[in-house]
Amino acid sequence: MMEKEWYEDIVEKTDNETKLAVTAWVFRNIVEHAMQGGSYRYLIYDRLGFGPEAYVPLYDAGGMEISNEFDMTQKSAILDIVQNKKIEELKEPLNLCDEPGCFVEVSAGFSTEDGGYRRTCYNHSKFAKEKE
Repeated sequence: MMEKEWYEDIVEKTDNETKLAVTAWVFRNIVEHAMQGGSYRYLIYDRLGFGPEAYVPLYDAGGMEISNEFDMTQKSAILDIVQNKKIEELKEPLNLCDEPGCFVEVSAGFSTEDGGYRRTCYNHSKFAKEKE
């Protein structure tokens, strides 16, 4: 079993409304950071408002990975290339419709009669077919 992290006791003692507000605030700032870019230091000092004391604890919690790897513009650029060049092999990791020749983002998932599972755009879903 992994050792309990130092912050888990604090989180457990915090009421749900406060946890929700703090988590929403963190998510908003992380997404903003992903959209606008910046270094790990910029994320924790300027966006989140911490001082140097936060560097190691937030690094240990995965902050550097978030800052360095979470780039929302990169997926968009790759998605454009895959859609324009119609690269079927990259559809699954990019969450595109599993229907051959369709490069629309997935919006439906459903079980199939043969026990499989499909991930499609709405137009290729069983829900659209049921409306016909």
